[in-house]
Parts: sequence; structure tokens; C-alpha cells
Amino acid sequence: MSRWLVATMTSVLFIALVVAVSGFEALLADVEPITQPDATPYLGPAMVVAVAIVVFLATVTGAREGNPGVTGLVAAATAYLVMLGVGAVGYALIRGDVTELLVFPAGSALGPFVVGTVVVALLCVVGGIAVVRHRSRTPGPTSQAPGTDGGPR
Repeated sequence: MSRWLVATMTSVLFIALVVAVSGFEALLADVEPITQPDATPYLGPAMVVAVAIVVFLATVTGAREGNPGVTGLVAAATAYLVMLGVGAVGYALIRGDVTELLVFPAGSALGPFVVGTVVVALLCVVGGIAVVRHRSRTPGPTSQAPGTDGGPR
């Protein structure tokens, strides 16, 4: 499998896991992902898609070289900053208030939606890189003519 395919599958898995984790957080802890009542329903998905791009790029670059753990931590830190940045810019545009560039990240920095998404991003990147590394170390199937599998007849 190519690292591009694994990175794509990792990003899709990331989005699915964020939806599941956010749903369980909302169900069990009775918290909303975005606590601002006047935020549009597109702010949370925009934040998640931005982090999915970070997950994709981190998986692609980390699969080639580097330590999976370090790459995962760098991706998690980048995901945290990107998520808060996209949320702050989006909410500031919604409200039309520049001060929201500072207020939104301050209010959401330790929220369960942001922290849960960053943890899922870390796990997905490390897992995706581990899959690519494992697949590159194991020899693939050799091409043989049909019916010549080398077994007894």
C-alpha cells in the first residue's frame, strides 16, 4: 500500500472517530462541541476538516522518515493550533468582532471537543505511520503463475 493511500484512509478514520468521540462526549457528559450559541453549524466541521488535512500531511511525511511518536506529537501540537486558529477566525467572522480571535481560543482551549480531537489526531497519525512502516518491512506476495503456489498436489 502506498503512503498516500494510508494517509487518505487515516484522515477518513480520523473524521469518523472525531464524530464518534464528540457524539459520546455530548451524550454522556452533556456538553456541546462548540459552546457558543450563535456559532453556525459549520464551525465545528470546518475545524475538524482543517485538522484532517494536518493528519493527512503528517502521515504522508512521517511515513517516509522520522520517529512515529515524535511525528505524532508534532502533528498533535499542530492540530491543536490549527483547530483553535480556524475556530477563532471562523467565529470572529461570524460575530464580526476582532476580539473573538483571542476570546474563542481562550474559552475553547481545554474544552472536550478540542482536546478529544487532538488526542484522536495523535493516535491516528501514529497508527497510520506504523501501518506504512510495517507494510514496508514485510515482504509482499511474490508473483507466481496461477496454480503454482508451491504447495503439495
